Amino acid sequence: MARDQKRSEKLNRRSFLKTAGAAVTATAGLGVASTGVSASEYETITVSAGETKNISVGSGETFENKLIDQSASGASVMIEASGSDWTIRNVGFKGGCSAKNFGSFSMIPSVSSGGKGLIENVYMGDGVETNSANEAEPGAVWVNANTPHEGELTFRHVNIQKYANNGLYASGPGAAQGAGAGGPVKVEECYCANNDIANVRLGTPGSYVKDSVIENTDSSVHHPNGPNKRGIWGWYVPITVENCDVSVTDYEAVNGGFHGGEVVVKNSQVEGPTSGSVKTQSVESNPKTKIPKKVPQSAEQAAKGN
Repeated sequence: MARDQKRSEKLNRRSFLKTAGAAVTATAGLGVASTGVSASEYETITVSAGETKNISVGSGETFENKLIDQSASGASVMIEASGSDWTIRNVGFKGGCSAKNFGSFSMIPSVSSGGKGLIENVYMGDGVETNSANEAEPGAVWVNANTPHEGELTFRHVNIQKYANNGLYASGPGAAQGAGAGGPVKVEECYCANNDIANVRLGTPGSYVKDSVIENTDSSVHHPNGPNKRGIWGWYVPITVENCDVSVTDYEAVNGGFHGGEVVVKNSQVEGPTSGSVKTQSVESNPKTKIPKKVPQSAEQAAKGN
């Protein structure tokens, strides 16, 4: 997926990144300076109306305890992480993403060969702003196929809702590296709901969804090419779904078989149709779609690290 390369603002990396031993300032109404951010302190990054902020996270860096307020009209943020051994943790997006350009995403991560990346305790539940037809174009997360993603990437305790161009879009590296290549994407204890095209889309060896909840409760937000809110979409290679609750009755709960893809569903509860190459082991149809306990349910909760 191509993305707009013209960025309206480059942020000073020192304003937002914390590496080992670096001092940061917590601004959760207290303005307390410290050598680290505690679980109850966070920095608020406010995006002005019509502004796009771009934040970069590189090898060995940690971006954490931030509340990103993009609630102003036309405001949006893109976090791009690359390299190895980086972490994005305790981050909340407040307000719907207002980006209008095709191919825009709130987060674009990739991990270099042999490295690891972690995205943990992140709230992206306010989705996107829509037009009068309830259409929008931005997606939540696109795992970068161009950098490319070759290492190991883990999403844990992440809340993604109401994005138009996929919720967690991670199949691209499987094509960019040649069908069946690219680094694994691991989705653990996450919640994805009402994202168009697909809530979770995987396509690289070793990728899986575990202990997660995926559901559709409405169809108000959709991409101009939609609506087609798939639950889990598997591409290129076999992927695994284990101990998950999936409820998608308005389109496809699980879809496999694209370009050789296959989805193996184990010990899960799946409500809704499946299509393509889908194999099941100990699967029933009575999902419990409560948001997992450790998944943040607001931007503030995520930023606090609770």
